[in-house]
Amino acid sequence: MKLKTMILSWMIFSQIDFMLALLNLQVRDVWSLSSLVWFPGGLLQGILFALAPRSWLLWVATSLLIHLTASQLYGRPVSVSLIFALFDALMMMMVALIWQFFYGAMKAPKDIRQIAMLIALCTISGIIERFITKWTLYLLDYPIDRTVSLLNIVGYVLSYLPLTFFVVYLITLKERWIINAKSAVLAAAGLAAVAILFSGVWPSDDSIHWQHVALFFSFCLPMLLALSGNLLILSGFLSLCAVGSVGVALCKLGPFVNPLASPQQNVLIAAWYSASLTLPALLCCSYSSALAARWQYWKMRFLLLKVAIGEVSLSQFHLDGGQWLDWQEGHRWCSSAQTPATWPQLLAWIHCGDRPAVEALKNAVSSSPQALRVHIADGKGGENLAILVLATCRSKPGAGIVGVINETVSDDNLEKN
Repeated sequence: MKLKTMILSWMIFSQIDFMLALLNLQVRDVWSLSSLVWFPGGLLQGILFALAPRSWLLWVATSLLIHLTASQLYGRPVSVSLIFALFDALMMMMVALIWQFFYGAMKAPKDIRQIAMLIALCTISGIIERFITKWTLYLLDYPIDRTVSLLNIVGYVLSYLPLTFFVVYLITLKERWIINAKSAVLAAAGLAAVAILFSGVWPSDDSIHWQHVALFFSFCLPMLLALSGNLLILSGFLSLCAVGSVGVALCKLGPFVNPLASPQQNVLIAAWYSASLTLPALLCCSYSSALAARWQYWKMRFLLLKVAIGEVSLSQFHLDGGQWLDWQEGHRWCSSAQTPATWPQLLAWIHCGDRPAVEALKNAVSSSPQALRVHIADGKGGENLAILVLATCRSKPGAGIVGVINETVSDDNLEKN
């Protein structure tokens, strides 16, 4: 990473990380002293996944300082902040080392197996980290609940995963990114719809309104975006949705605010909403991306084969029931007045020793193409080696046979030419 790029990236990371830390520290779990969601962890985890370990020191140290500074602004004890910050960083570095052991640095997850492995690693590390921090605080005589809610931890991890994926895809972008107009328009329209949905005034009664229907169909937005196969745009969209859903819940707006529930419960509902958007969309997008890559692979193979066939002398014909030949454009006799018009005339061009085998091939022709090596006259007193392929044709009216002659110019004829 170049020095100017690294400095600019560090400045952007510091600003975003600090703002997200201030956002997440507004509501904490009173029984565990931890924040219910932690988006800065997603940023740091993505950087550690993408960069080599020798580049981690700057980013880990910056994240620790921001964590401690933001915690002091909200009155959290220094010892508690230090415990959470250190264990978060240690577990994230351990997960990143495991990932890079299998895939190496600057490797973004593409297929379903890699994405599932990354999600599983982050979830398991989140459970272990929460268990260790709770018991550490308990041993230090802090009044906390030692039980670990797997449901809350999974929601905690999945809520910041979109930021992890977005940072990984952004860092590992190796070439100049060309914006797909359709994906960009769809993402912008989806963000506008989500913004209207989150910022609108929700009815207080229990009846079903259009906002509830719109919230239900909002799950379709990331799935539609996932069909494009662009994981960078999708992860960016999911990141904004995750931050926006938690932000409006903290501001007591949007569909996740229940007057009868506590702010902590509202934030958890918002976090699970973003998590429910993340998992199916990422898996669907990885599958769509794999299909698109496979389609491009087979398309390229077809184009290569087409070009290769274009460099070979191919003559295609159709033989009807009356022994008449219908040659396709581009055959070897297209510039000659000696084009064979019937099957016997074509046999006259073939070496006399190969004619019985050609007749036998014609009599035994079927829907499965059959090939035969023959010698065919070149019209200049010599002969070339050719492959004659015959098969029955049912696409044209009347019984008929389609054939292809793949002719190879001999070395002697090349020297003559």
